[in-house]
Amino acid sequence: MKIVEKNAHEHTPVTTVVLLQRNGVPYEVERTFCFSCREVLEERPVKRTAA
Repeated sequence: MKIVEKNAHEHTPVTTVVLLQRNGVPYEVERTFCFSCREVLEERPVKRTAA
């Protein structure tokens, strides 16, 4: 079995605000992801949105 290494790179963070729904309740979430590999680096709830 051969292990393939991913190309090492420095993450370029991009922050966006998205609307998600948890248990029927809408939330605003601030999501930080890497621009080149699209890996989510951080995700934190900002606030509960109005229904």
